[in-house]
Amino acid sequence: MEFNDPNLKEYIDQLVDEKLTEKTKEFSAQFEAIQNTLTTLKTAQQPNEKVTMLVTSFELDKIMPAFIIANGAASFGMDVTIFFTLWGINALKDKSVYSGKTIKEKLITMMLPNTPQTTTISRLNMLGVGTEMMKMMMKENNIETLPDLIDLSVDMGAKLIACQMTMGMMGITTEEIRKDVEFGGVATYIEEASDATITLTF
Repeated sequence: MEFNDPNLKEYIDQLVDEKLTEKTKEFSAQFEAIQNTLTTLKTAQQPNEKVTMLVTSFELDKIMPAFIIANGAASFGMDVTIFFTLWGINALKDKSVYSGKTIKEKLITMMLPNTPQTTTISRLNMLGVGTEMMKMMMKENNIETLPDLIDLSVDMGAKLIACQMTMGMMGITTEEIRKDVEFGGVATYIEEASDATITLTF
């Protein structure tokens, strides 16, 4: 056969088509195998363990452990949700606002802390002396302050939720709460806690 023979050209084209079809089938089989492997891995992957905390106290020696544990759990890759209610919601305050409040709400605002920095210890406070001694000892032992621990928890991905019922009861407005806080009620807490691996109360 001559090189420009139509029969030769047809024969070569047929060989090329056969090779291309063969390679395409091989590629398709490899691609399908990779897809199956990825699907198997995705199915076998375990969901992140989750920690849910209910914080009702604003006393330094009770709320500090909550954030220390929360940050520890987050560092291990666990999902962390902290629900704040009653006195615990004061940990989320950024400031106090009086504008637009009733007389009763203004009186309550005067009695409530302005920021987490003003928290005291539950025992041996001694008009604030015990609290200041505790904070000095924390600093000497390189223990983060409460505001720093709260900021760190947010940086590490913890979800902070403020109880709307408590806010209404204490006259606390959203303007007084940190900007990185979510708001919810009982249903929100139950939803978060229902699939939690660990649930703690402080």
